[in-house]
Amino acid sequence: MIVSDSVIIADDIAHKAGKILAAVRKGRKPSCCLWYGVTTALEPDNLLYILSSREFQLPMYQTGHLRLLGLAGSKEEARIIVLKLVKSGYAKRQITTMKQFLNDY
Repeated sequence: MIVSDSVIIADDIAHKAGKILAAVRKGRKPSCCLWYGVTTALEPDNLLYILSSREFQLPMYQTGHLRLLGLAGSKEEARIIVLKLVKSGYAKRQITTMKQFLNDY
């Protein structure tokens, strides 16, 4: 898993974000509570995934092709991060190349 240099961190998980991100970078399972990650998608037809910390540990998501873009304490916060990412791509006139924009984020 690639961790973006600009991970968007939601308020509810900010106090644990450092430990979570350090574990993800090392390919380890973070030892804290339930959290949600916003990542790029594996399929070419999808843009983003919202994965729970439990789903995050499945082997199919441990591929080097996924990029962690956001970290949230709830699904609602994760949805807000998705909205921010899409709005950011739109504002930068990257809507037609959104997949590449997110991979470079």
